[in-house]
Amino acid sequence: MSVVGGSFGWAENVIDASKEWQAHQSTSPVSISTTPISPAAIVSESTAPVCECDSMTPQERLDQSTYAFTGLVLEAEKPKNGSRVVMFDVDEIFKGSPTPEIKVLAEVDGSSCDLPYIPGQSYLVFTKWEWGSVVTSRCMGTKFLDKTKTAALGPSEELKEKLYIRLRNACMGRIDTPCCLSSLKAMRAGYYIPEPAEGGCPDGTVPDRLHCGGSYTWCISVLDKDHH
Repeated sequence: MSVVGGSFGWAENVIDASKEWQAHQSTSPVSISTTPISPAAIVSESTAPVCECDSMTPQERLDQSTYAFTGLVLEAEKPKNGSRVVMFDVDEIFKGSPTPEIKVLAEVDGSSCDLPYIPGQSYLVFTKWEWGSVVTSRCMGTKFLDKTKTAALGPSEELKEKLYIRLRNACMGRIDTPCCLSSLKAMRAGYYIPEPAEGGCPDGTVPDRLHCGGSYTWCISVLDKDHH
């Protein structure tokens, strides 16, 4: 998946929502969080000593951004050449006019300071439009939104449905399309999620797939008897 200047398909009409940002309170929390969260409060949290960034106020981060929003990670490609492509499902917008689903090029350096961008988790994201790409980094202010009370539940049903749609689209036009679609049907029947690209299936689960080329691999409970 590449991010090029003509691939986004929206006009760059940047809307300055500074006043709205200042007025924003925790009355509009991230949809999957059980605790109201103030984006300004999140940004003001101290950064770990080993991950030094220039000290900026929330307003300064907002002023330097093209888009500022909270969003769920739909998918994240593996790091390559100092960056990785991350697809966000935009939830709450604080500046600009990002599309409902937006590709962001996240800067990475291979250190422990890199954000993990895990599908199903929510982030506060500050981005800039640079050379045809929308880019972000930890030092721009992008930050994981703490939702420990819901993390153990895994992705929401809404997020799973969006993932299934994207996986179906990825099956089309391939030599192994029939197997790909069949595996998606099996995965969706149990409401499973794909095996993470990094780290494999979580504890208590094992990988499952169809015995044909092009099958997706998903994670099922070790107690599940319906193993393909």
